[in-house]
Amino acid sequence: MTLIIHGVTISPVLNVVLFGTTELGTPFHFQAILKLYDHRFGEHLRMRHWKHVPHTAAREADFQSYVRQGKMGRFLHRKEEDSYDNDIEDADDGDGDCERSFKSETEAYERLKDLQGKLIPRMFAHVRLVMPFPDTPRDLLESPETARFLEVKGVIVDFIRGYPLSQRHTDHRAPQNVEDWQDIVQAAVDAVHEIDSRGVLNRDCSPRNMVVDFRTQTPFIIDFANHDDSEIEYWEEVVTTNNEGAIGAVMTQKLRRLKGLELAIQYANSEKILEEMKRRKGVKSSKDRTDSSGWKILHF
Repeated sequence: MTLIIHGVTISPVLNVVLFGTTELGTPFHFQAILKLYDHRFGEHLRMRHWKHVPHTAAREADFQSYVRQGKMGRFLHRKEEDSYDNDIEDADDGDGDCERSFKSETEAYERLKDLQGKLIPRMFAHVRLVMPFPDTPRDLLESPETARFLEVKGVIVDFIRGYPLSQRHTDHRAPQNVEDWQDIVQAAVDAVHEIDSRGVLNRDCSPRNMVVDFRTQTPFIIDFANHDDSEIEYWEEVVTTNNEGAIGAVMTQKLRRLKGLELAIQYANSEKILEEMKRRKGVKSSKDRTDSSGWKILHF
């Protein structure tokens, strides 16, 4: 397996080459993306009170101390409930963020299974790596109760050969015919609406979160995280978040400013969907809600 590091802004992302053989014994290899959820790396995972806190040997020792004392399980459970004690409040909680991110990513890909290879990359495998810090005590690695906090989970997904939608106007792989831009941006907006309608909401939707396949000029959405909510609350958040506008309006303004091109993007009427849903359920406002559909709402 060959590794090329793409970046570690949110989590380590590597370009890997996988080798294998078919059932008939024919060798093959292909490129893919390995995304790891490792609390030691990634600026987003290392943010504390809006500041980047780098991983150090001392912080790793503190983390291992919490693991050895059996506090990590309790800490992660209370963090999940948004209520944790002062005695563990300053723990290196990136491990909890990693666990939630991995769970959300895999759940989102499973929910959107029929869209894999069409609007999102294909998911090939889940991985679990034992990547301990140097000099990690052997007893922590040998005990199932503690070893689980020292492993690194990840996913292997399809490598989309393309460019970020945000660089659509500068990347040499993008079509030179400006008339094609209307179709690409419209396809990106339609993709966002399709995923929103599946109960997977992007709280940080922007052109940088979409990659356009340079061969087909098809936009793909990447990265997922999670949240639980009811059906009506979900669509209220869809309206408020306005993901379609976050893609369409941003790209329309950018192309107008940089290329003098006017796009005519069509948007789905999410407010109409919400009002129809409220009418059907007899809900007039958020105060009148009694229904909960039990949807698992996932956010990027």
